[in-house]
Amino acid sequence: MERDVYRDLRGTAKATDLPHVMQAFAAAGDALGDGDLDRAIELLVWAKSMASRSPSIREALGVARYLSGDYAGAYRDLLSYRRLSGRRDQNHLLADCARAAGRHDEVAEYVDEMFEARVPAERLVEGLLVLAGDRADREDLRGALDALARTELDPQEVQPWHPRLWYLAGDLWERLGERDRARDYFDAITAVDEEFLDAEDRLAALSEGTDGRTVQS
Repeated sequence: MERDVYRDLRGTAKATDLPHVMQAFAAAGDALGDGDLDRAIELLVWAKSMASRSPSIREALGVARYLSGDYAGAYRDLLSYRRLSGRRDQNHLLADCARAAGRHDEVAEYVDEMFEARVPAERLVEGLLVLAGDRADREDLRGALDALARTELDPQEVQPWHPRLWYLAGDLWERLGERDRARDYFDAITAVDEEFLDAEDRLAALSEGTDGRTVQS
């Protein structure tokens, strides 16, 4: 168990409960790793009853609920994590929960906070993908591209998240009828990962002048 998690649990659980809370938290992590979301949620709900002010427990429970598709429950726990920890590094999940609930203004607010808080780049990218997807859901395709443009789409060094950014950018340009721009992005994807989703098929369709299949983020 990481030292900061141990300090958190020790500071929020009663001394008599601490060994059991630690055991439940560790077992929940194993369950998450095995994809057993129901078991992870069960353990974390119990741990929360013993240490309700633990940011670590609220974060893990929020993530588990998010992965299970319980966006309302995830939103509540991740909001508590944000309040208890003062951190904004799960704002991309809060933004996606807000997107699912149709609270579009909140989506943009959560992503803006990530810039202000200087969260790790990979999570910031996740937030921008959510924001772009939310705008695309409402047919604001230019606005979706503006969201993606807030990160580096033409990097000197390709990062693991760039194919996902390029895929959505290519899809948006294709929907706007800008087939050459769309082709450039799908070409960039296949240059680094030929097996990424259906990028190769979509590139071929664009190159042949046929309609590719539109897949939103």
